[in-house]
Amino acid sequence: SFKAGDFVVREGERGDVFFFIEEGQAIATKVMKSGKEETVYNYKPGDYFGELALLRDTPRAANIIAQTDMKLVTLDRASFKRLLGPLEDILRRNFTRYEKYTVLSE
Repeated sequence: SFKAGDFVVREGERGDVFFFIEEGQAIATKVMKSGKEETVYNYKPGDYFGELALLRDTPRAANIIAQTDMKLVTLDRASFKRLLGPLEDILRRNFTRYEKYTVLSE
């Protein structure tokens, strides 16, 4: 559980957990090339995040900040690979929603 205003993940951290939002809302923020932090995505119940770091074995690409109190379901790396491995291609297709922000911030 996270309270409104809590950072769920921070940009640049090692990513070892995948998150499903059961209750609450969050935003993804990213520090852009200009140095300004911008909101790049809004999350709601049923959404998920954290797959980029797990699939690419890279640091977290953005901050995720709770906007309301949140209840999350998590999977560690081994469980993610075991349970969602067959869906990896589908998850990779969703990378396009992040790519424009990754390019802008480099």
